[in-house]
Amino acid sequence: MLTELQEKLAEAHALAIAASTVTHKVEAVTPDNELKLELHSMRREADETRARCGVLEHRFGADLAGEVLAHVNTTSEKAADLAGAWFKAGTGPLAAWSFLAMGEAAEVAAWTALEIFAAKADDRPLLELAAWALRIQRAHLDTAFSGAVRLAELGDPNGQRWG
Repeated sequence: MLTELQEKLAEAHALAIAASTVTHKVEAVTPDNELKLELHSMRREADETRARCGVLEHRFGADLAGEVLAHVNTTSEKAADLAGAWFKAGTGPLAAWSFLAMGEAAEVAAWTALEIFAAKADDRPLLELAAWALRIQRAHLDTAFSGAVRLAELGDPNGQRWG
């Protein structure tokens, strides 16, 4: 049985997996090259986050690490289902960046909770990971917001809607 701390680590890990997939989907409908570069950077950081999560999960031992990974996979599948439904509907650039902002907000929430739990548990390695990831996720959330603003500024309010 996972602790709250382990479960939150698994959720943060799963959201990093989802971020990699979502940034690909957002990039596919993003017309702006600068925003595409931002998405590439976000994806690289999500991949690094995934790797760091995996390292810390293994310190729980094989059985518990397997249980954490099972929770990672379940949560990742839920996120993939949500993204699939959102993007299946012919999602345009602005709606895609709005979805990205929702995902980044979820990551900020997960990492914030993990940071609090790690501090309470006096788990220094997880606390360091959470502090590192939280800085990145807050920057990603800012990027998602500014990307949505940029696309709205580039858009024509009287133009044809996407899709």
